[in-house]
Amino acid sequence: MSTNPNEDNQTEDKKTQILNAATRLLTAQGLQTLSFEAVANEAGLSRQLVRYYYSDLDVLMVDLCIHLQKVYQEVLVTGIVEVAEVERLGFFLDFLFGLSADHPMPDNLEAYDALFAYSVGSAALKERLCEKYKTLGQVIVHELAIAHPGLDHAACQELSFLIVSMMHAHWSYVATLGFSPNHNRLARGAIDRLIASYVEDSTAVPSMETPWSRDG
Repeated sequence: MSTNPNEDNQTEDKKTQILNAATRLLTAQGLQTLSFEAVANEAGLSRQLVRYYYSDLDVLMVDLCIHLQKVYQEVLVTGIVEVAEVERLGFFLDFLFGLSADHPMPDNLEAYDALFAYSVGSAALKERLCEKYKTLGQVIVHELAIAHPGLDHAACQELSFLIVSMMHAHWSYVATLGFSPNHNRLARGAIDRLIASYVEDSTAVPSMETPWSRDG
């Protein structure tokens, strides 16, 4: 590890430049265009320099997953600190389904579909994506418990998995396939009705023992 702060900062700046370029490339053109040469051209850097920072595409894609997660967290945290605690779940869900006008989602959702497709052949990226979405699920569990204290933990766990799954599928249809963004309100309303159904009957036996488990 370098002991020179300027060198470390330069490395992070170059990596960010490369990751931003990869995001733009995947968002606009999809996974089939991914290559070191294409990323280098998009970043305005030499292919050799990109390879200096990223030894292979697996490493780049794992870093890209982390980078995109940070971008979303920054927007989301900024919005959360501006709303009252009782409104947090509503804001959180509005954000996830593209209905928060003051804090819009970053315009790079197609890149997430590219990450999922790439993860089929990358164990490292698959692990990172699983960690990312499980973390998001646990945040939703926490917010559900605050907004609906009558819901037991099992119900919150089930709901969190369903909400995250619906969110990802929704953006695959709207962002990647190009269905109308008007579907944002349809999906968001369905989430409210789903939550309401659990609030109305929170005594049902859980459908599975441990939502978010990767066991068979």
